[in-house]
Amino acid sequence: MGVRMSYEYDFAVRLKKLKERSKFEAAWYRATCTVKNPLTFSILDGNLIYKTGEGLILTRQAAGWDWEAGDTAASILSGDGLLLIDRI
Repeated sequence: MGVRMSYEYDFAVRLKKLKERSKFEAAWYRATCTVKNPLTFSILDGNLIYKTGEGLILTRQAAGWDWEAGDTAASILSGDGLLLIDRI
């Protein structure tokens, strides 16, 4: 039988692991549609803006929606662009 650490130690180890991120882990963002035509989405409180043909990439699922200003989507940064996954 192994040595059992204290509850506080186990808890501290778990908290530390919550802060650790894999370099392969994607950062998810809530993107907001700001303009319908050309389709434009912003993330990070409008600090980054992506338009159709200018870095905005949609999955087949996301491309099937009729987007309106104010709609939100799950997205990830992909290279120099924003990959829109699906409506949320």
